[in-house]
Amino acid sequence: VASGGPRNSVPGTLNQLFFQACEQYDKPDALQYKADGAWRPISHRMLLERVRRAALGLQELGVRAGDRVGLLSENRPEWAIADYACLTACVADVPIYPNSTADQAAYILRDSGSVAIFVSTAEQAAKIAQIRRQCPALRHVIGFDAQRHAGVDLTLAELEARGAAAETPERIAAYRKSADGVRPGDLATIIYTSGTTGDPKGVMLTHDNIFSNVRAARAVVPFAGEDICLSFLPLSHIFERMAGHYMMLDTGTSIAYAESMEKVRDNLPEVRPTLVLSVPRLYEKMYAAVLEKALSGSFVKKQIFFWARRVADRWADMKLSGVTPKGLLAVQYALAQKLVFSKLKARTGGRLRYFVSGGAPLAPEINKFFYAAGLVILEGYGLTETSPVIA
Repeated sequence: VASGGPRNSVPGTLNQLFFQACEQYDKPDALQYKADGAWRPISHRMLLERVRRAALGLQELGVRAGDRVGLLSENRPEWAIADYACLTACVADVPIYPNSTADQAAYILRDSGSVAIFVSTAEQAAKIAQIRRQCPALRHVIGFDAQRHAGVDLTLAELEARGAAAETPERIAAYRKSADGVRPGDLATIIYTSGTTGDPKGVMLTHDNIFSNVRAARAVVPFAGEDICLSFLPLSHIFERMAGHYMMLDTGTSIAYAESMEKVRDNLPEVRPTLVLSVPRLYEKMYAAVLEKALSGSFVKKQIFFWARRVADRWADMKLSGVTPKGLLAVQYALAQKLVFSKLKARTGGRLRYFVSGGAPLAPEINKFFYAAGLVILEGYGLTETSPVIA
């Protein structure tokens, strides 16, 4: 727990978190995704229904409590639906990085004993088709796309349709009772991490491992209640999984899924997020782009930029030492914001309250540059084995 933050002493489950959030917030835009050039919302009610039907669909396929199910996909709403369907069906899911090779996926599926796998695209389905015979426990391949790609047994829509066909008041009540009966110490997920030597190791995380980290982290990170988060870090990594997935749901934050890593720059001004979670590489690229633009400008523009940077640096030093800048420096900083830094803010959509950086160390000079520009980066540290945030 971060220094000074309240400790969470009441164990809980991710199922509890999911049901409570859907019932408490009941918003029209729990999730957002871009299709045919427009951002489209999925409400908490629709999320709740689709998760239940997918969970019942898994049960109809013969997937049982305690089984493991793989998840090979880029960030998209279906990832969230599949994850919560597994959890509420009392199944531990096993995320696999979308850039994994077929052989890497085969190792994880075999080692975890996964009985089914969700795949996103034709490319991911092809990887599983290539190694399916090497995974004796694997019985079902479920595709996210509307089209049933080669190697896919049924689509997510077909899985949900099976669940819907099996719905009766008694079956729904039994599903909810079973999901609510999951214990904090029950296994929620197995996340494979490369570690330092040999084959990847499966990190076994319980419901309360992640639940307690969500509650501890949200107690020390400011949330406004009407936040929007742009999600693009891999959900197969525990950083995005805990902070950009479970914590956003738990705080009523709308999650907008970027079209791809390459489209983040375009999606930022479209979504206009208030929160963005990333690794240092994004901030390094943004910083480099600002410098490149300044250096390629006219002599006057270069002079204005470096003047603004010096002013902002002095302003940041005073702020970080606990002093509120006044007088001439305050006037100069306001002018620097208008002439230079407002453009950087506009590229993030103009509503950003803060960035979060994790996964690797962020260079102090880059963090200070963003702070001086009026964009706060909160830096975290953690491990997959600690679910993940330590500080």
